[in-house]
Amino acid sequence: MHTAKKNTIDWNSPDALEQLAQHIRNPLQSIINVSKSSTACDPKNIEKILFSSSKEINDIVEDILAKVRTNTLSLTYHDRPDIFHIYESNENVRKMCTGELQPQKVAKIDQNWLVGLEREVYGNINQEYLDLNELSYKMAVSERQLHRKVANLVFLTPNKYVRILRLHRARQLIDSYVQQSVSQVAYTVGYKDVHYFSKLFAEQYSISPKQLLGSFR
Repeated sequence: MHTAKKNTIDWNSPDALEQLAQHIRNPLQSIINVSKSSTACDPKNIEKILFSSSKEINDIVEDILAKVRTNTLSLTYHDRPDIFHIYESNENVRKMCTGELQPQKVAKIDQNWLVGLEREVYGNINQEYLDLNELSYKMAVSERQLHRKVANLVFLTPNKYVRILRLHRARQLIDSYVQQSVSQVAYTVGYKDVHYFSKLFAEQYSISPKQLLGSFR
């Protein structure tokens, strides 16, 4: 029997938002699973799972609202480039880099620059072609400087860097159940050729987007 869990989010932790997402995802996945297998389950058991999972999500929402009303919720967002986490957690990405990336040795001013660059990429991620000249203009550097700076900071060419971020966002869309098909995911992150997108995704994550989507069904 699925029972509602006590909300154990550490609201003072820097990764509180990540904890919140995971606490919501778990009961949500239970609801999704029982909905898919509803014909083979005992109706009473389904009702219990749906009730306890819904209550778990509701308790989290109520906790957030209570903290907001009493002004005790204060989340601090730490700007850390996504590329650092991607590099640390993905061996395939590490192999793409021409050198060893050591996030702790990257100056804060350069980290802030990378965060700004990521925002520009994400803001235009549905475009099939990202104009590097325009991207460099928005980052207040020349295109040559853009190439040099990305290479020096993350040991990648700008095109490879953008591709990694596109596929990272695609993975996030799949993991959060935002998109329901490979073609939807591909188009959202700027790939019109779904076969090519699937090939690149599998190279980066060692699993095809179709297989990953299927694992959630």
